[in-house]
Amino acid sequence: MTAHPTPACRHPKVIMLHDNEDDILGAASIIAEQVEEYRTIPVENDIGELVKKYRPSVIIFALSSVQKSIELYTQIITDKNIDYPHHSILLCKNRESGVAFRCCIKGLFDNYFVYQPLYEKFRLKMIIHMGLQISQSNEQYVGFQDEQLESIEEELAQMIDEGKECKRSLLDSIADCKKSLKNANEEAEKASISAVLIQKINETHIEPLLAELEINIKTGLDKMINQLLINQVGVKELEARVEEMNKVSVPDQQSILEALSNTASALSNPPKDAQKILVVEDNQLYRDMLVNILVKEEYNVDESADGLNALKKIKNTQYDLVLMDLFMPNLDGINATKQIKSITGGKKLPVIALTGNKNKDLIKTWAEQGLKGYILKPSSKKEILEAVGKILN
Repeated sequence: MTAHPTPACRHPKVIMLHDNEDDILGAASIIAEQVEEYRTIPVENDIGELVKKYRPSVIIFALSSVQKSIELYTQIITDKNIDYPHHSILLCKNRESGVAFRCCIKGLFDNYFVYQPLYEKFRLKMIIHMGLQISQSNEQYVGFQDEQLESIEEELAQMIDEGKECKRSLLDSIADCKKSLKNANEEAEKASISAVLIQKINETHIEPLLAELEINIKTGLDKMINQLLINQVGVKELEARVEEMNKVSVPDQQSILEALSNTASALSNPPKDAQKILVVEDNQLYRDMLVNILVKEEYNVDESADGLNALKKIKNTQYDLVLMDLFMPNLDGINATKQIKSITGGKKLPVIALTGNKNKDLIKTWAEQGLKGYILKPSSKKEILEAVGKILN
């Protein structure tokens, strides 16, 4: 039986913030199998207040783009709706995995996971598990409350004062003892008691004993007081550490810009005069890789998962180039290429084949339908860009 998230969980330890429920169904079900105290929350106006109310240990951001997730996280922190130790996880699409990686390197999020396409189910479970462990250990550490620290500091201060007072009292007692001995000597002389004998007893026994006692008192109590002072410094450092762990900082704007550089900006804002390319490939991983490479080179890129859908797009949009896979559902690459001519009204739309098939006869048959080149899978970034550049330039 498949587990499903429980939106009504009142005290969730894990929450997932999203702006499209259809996008998160797979990931949400996997987490629901693992965590009972879990809730999915659509992003609405009061989202910050809900996060503040629930105080979850793990917060998952699963918005439609990394940039939106960063903006939401920043806003929640800025509004002081998150002011406690927690673990933040960014869910992203494969094409933005590089951006998500940089976000974690820059410290914007604690971890990330590619949930579209959703392949590594157990890795997602491990990330959630580790997030709960880390955040809960932090909570236990921070649970060492300020009142307890203040109490320890007061006790240490009292012990230091008592130690100093004890040292002073003992040294005063030794001084009084010396003074009493001196007075006793004077009285003995007046009473005609042998001064030589008393002097000898003082020098050989009493004075060395008092001197040794004085040194031991100074050394021992000074050592104890110094240790107490070191402990007092340690408590202050612990207080500072607890305060630091409690503090949640707003993400640095420069780090955000560096994390979003190249990929994110290009994905959302291709140049106005950018050449438009349609990538037709049913393997999403390979398609996303192609799109990412082309976007970084400032091409305006569109995508399709099969030949039939590609033809619909070509009918409604003017492209400068098509990258076409061979074997696809609904309509394969050869037949899709055949129909492009009729759709474009005779206008030449160059097509580059994407294929791992080394059958020369098959490639020749496809070439007769109007291929301008081909990219053999697997291919490097350099090979892809050279093939595209050769046609468009």
